[in-house]
Amino acid sequence: MPLLEKFISELQKGNHLQKNGKVIRNASIKNYLNLQNHLQTYSQTRGLVLRICDHDKLNTREQRSEKNYWKRFYLTFTDYLFNDIGSYDNHAGSMMKLLRAFFNYLNNEFIIATGLYHNRFYITQQDIPVIVLYPERLNFLIHNKEFENSLPKYLKAHKDMFVFGCTTALRFSDLVKLQPTNLETINGNVYLCSTSQKTGMISRVYLPQYAKDILSKYKRRKRSLFKPISKTNFNIAIKKIAFLAGWTEPMIKTRNKRGESENLYRDAAKQEHYRFCDLVSSHTMRRTAITTLLRMGLNEINVRIISGHRANSPSFYRYVNYSDSFMNEELDKVYSKMDALAEKYKSS
Repeated sequence: MPLLEKFISELQKGNHLQKNGKVIRNASIKNYLNLQNHLQTYSQTRGLVLRICDHDKLNTREQRSEKNYWKRFYLTFTDYLFNDIGSYDNHAGSMMKLLRAFFNYLNNEFIIATGLYHNRFYITQQDIPVIVLYPERLNFLIHNKEFENSLPKYLKAHKDMFVFGCTTALRFSDLVKLQPTNLETINGNVYLCSTSQKTGMISRVYLPQYAKDILSKYKRRKRSLFKPISKTNFNIAIKKIAFLAGWTEPMIKTRNKRGESENLYRDAAKQEHYRFCDLVSSHTMRRTAITTLLRMGLNEINVRIISGHRANSPSFYRYVNYSDSFMNEELDKVYSKMDALAEKYKSS
């Protein structure tokens, strides 16, 4: 634990950097603090003392014992994550990924030969389904003035911010920090220029007329384009907007635990499924923007420039695959019509 505390302290001071030379983000440091809390609780409840040995100073018998120690640790710690605190594959996998990074730090920078036992800390993962707005629903939020006028003033503002995010593909953290200086006007065209807080990628997005109309409502704001709001309150607001829009169809929500899928319910006692409006979140903005651009035929290179994804980004191709599934649905409709015409031709 003292070594982990020192590692986290180095991260907080900016002494340990990412491979690209950038400082570790605060969100990542919070994850390491979360790992630290889990390890402390695990050690206390399971009665297992956490230790690090210098592998080069161990004899063959001691090395075999050390191998068994870390094998037992992996099994019991993941058991704690899955069973004691109810983690699912992605959370448990992220904890093991952080542990592996910590061991690499000890080997490479702290010069402690811990051995390669941490390479057997398997990282469990699950691809979470992408929740996006269909173009019809996005158009509803943009153009339906009757619905907009039915909303209270604070929800109108959050709807505008949500629509703007669904257009520009910005992360919530970047959206709330936009200032008038991020806007650039050339020959009457307005562009949004921003740098991703998470990746450092620069994006420049041409704004359609409805996005400019949204900005004109808040042009008196000098420090930020939109009124500051926490992510929690923003998520509550847009879920309510989606509910008022009538997007309440049931959605099956699943999470994997040790690779086995489990259904999650809005009301576990009644086994009541989540509704679409319950699953809308700030992430929906970015996903909707990227998927809509791909579905409407914009090539992948230009979409990546707008979204700030790097070339061959695995996360970007999740959106590509998702948008392709919509294309398959449309093609199925075309082929069904062709089959119907063929049957009509045969019967005649």
